[in-house]
Amino acid sequence: MVTNLPKPQLFQIIKGLRLTVKTKIWMTVTSIVLLFSFFVLFYLPAIQERTLLSNFNKEVQNQANTVALGVKIAMTEQNFEGVQTAMDFVKKDPLLRFVSLLQTDTVWNKTHSSFKINRTVFKTYPDSKQIDVDAISNDSIVVKRTAFSTALMHGEVALAFSTKEIIQSKRQIRITSLFFSFLVFSIGIVIGFGLARNISIPVLKLRDAATKVGRGDLTQRVFSKSRDEIGELGLAFNKMVTDLSAARQELEDRTKELIKEKEKSDDLFEGLNKTLTDLKETQEQLIRQEKLASIGQLTKGLVDRLLNPLNYVNNFAAVSNELLDESKELLAKDVYVQDDHLQHELMPLLSMIEANTEKIQEHGHNMTRIIRSMDKILQIKSDVFVGTTLNSFIDSQLALYRNSINSAQGGISLELMHEPENDCSIKILPAEMNSVIYNIISNAVYSLNEKSIIDKSFQPKIIVKTSVNDQFAEIRIEDNGNGMSDIERQQLFSPFFTTKPTSKGIGLGLFISQDIIKMHKGSISVDTQKDAFTAFTIRLPLSTSAIV
Repeated sequence: MVTNLPKPQLFQIIKGLRLTVKTKIWMTVTSIVLLFSFFVLFYLPAIQERTLLSNFNKEVQNQANTVALGVKIAMTEQNFEGVQTAMDFVKKDPLLRFVSLLQTDTVWNKTHSSFKINRTVFKTYPDSKQIDVDAISNDSIVVKRTAFSTALMHGEVALAFSTKEIIQSKRQIRITSLFFSFLVFSIGIVIGFGLARNISIPVLKLRDAATKVGRGDLTQRVFSKSRDEIGELGLAFNKMVTDLSAARQELEDRTKELIKEKEKSDDLFEGLNKTLTDLKETQEQLIRQEKLASIGQLTKGLVDRLLNPLNYVNNFAAVSNELLDESKELLAKDVYVQDDHLQHELMPLLSMIEANTEKIQEHGHNMTRIIRSMDKILQIKSDVFVGTTLNSFIDSQLALYRNSINSAQGGISLELMHEPENDCSIKILPAEMNSVIYNIISNAVYSLNEKSIIDKSFQPKIIVKTSVNDQFAEIRIEDNGNGMSDIERQQLFSPFFTTKPTSKGIGLGLFISQDIIKMHKGSISVDTQKDAFTAFTIRLPLSTSAIV
């Protein structure tokens, strides 16, 4: 059973379920029908029943008031026939159960500290009916009382009416509600079938036809007699398939023409193929630059808006630390040293606040550094390619790197070697390519330094190899550091991914480097082995030129 499956597997099954258009139509129609049926079958009858019962109670009370008024007038005038006449006012009503004239007397106890009302039947109709002087309303009768007071007698008129008509009216209302609910349900079923037929079936036909078109069958057509949006969608689909078929035919015809032209002139075909390749590369570069420009515009606004608040955070954190130091110095004076409350409670709190403020300042500086590094992406890069020889460029750059690298890695003896195989002339963006090589070597130095801390006998080494073949120039930068795992290698060129602590890296160096290499129409890859080595390989085509 599905309920016995593990929760992850059960969630996957539920996630895999999908609702078809037909199911959604039936769910919508069913929901509307059920809501309307609930209103007609339960809510509306309940309101009508309460209204009928309320009106009936008011009507009985009004009649009781009328009889009581007539009795009061007759009693006042000592006209006992008038009492009978007042009671005769309701005798002809077929729903009357009884009308009774009750005399009420106040009976005190011997000490006159409490009393009770004693009701006795003075006159009733029907004469032979035995009534309960304390009768109250229930489901079958409605009992209403109206008190009166005269010089001759104090009493009340009790009037009881049958609720037979109310019960019959309720039954009729429920029968009518049930009929209308059934009618609405039947109409909903008809509407559901109609919608499913007019929407779901054409959509399924369109889906099947689209699937076959995706497999290459361009003879598919969808025919629909409806003139609504579904019919228009079918016409648009047919037009699309017709256009695809025509485009395929034109492409096949053009391909045949090109094949014939190739047979006549291989040089012309190779030229067209090269032009097409160049156009695709240029298009990819333009698309990438447009995306970077859009991202850059958004990021530039964020950088400008974030730097000022971060400066305020850093400055106020520094000022807070100074104030805390002054507070500690003040509390260290002799006048406060004897106060145990200050020394055992306030001083630890100040130390805790100082530690928190230092954390705020530390992370604020890290955030500022990250934002400023992001700003480097937005800087306009040079587009002037300069011709140089490969090995002389590497030698000059390594000569500049050695001093800064030796000071950055804490005095550990590091071998930074260049092993050229052959040489060639290339065109590069010097500043950008310098940034790429420096980022890779800086990452290597960090890995070597980490390994040197653990293994004191470790001999750190970075080897830069250069070689040239018929297609591209290759720069390989290899270190014998910690290497990296497969997961780290897969995410290596992702923005903001770094294996360094937040205070030492932000994960943009290799991301920017990859973008620079793409500007040179080259590629960059990494080969690594855990606890053994890491090697970055940069390949630059010999035909690299400035981007148009």
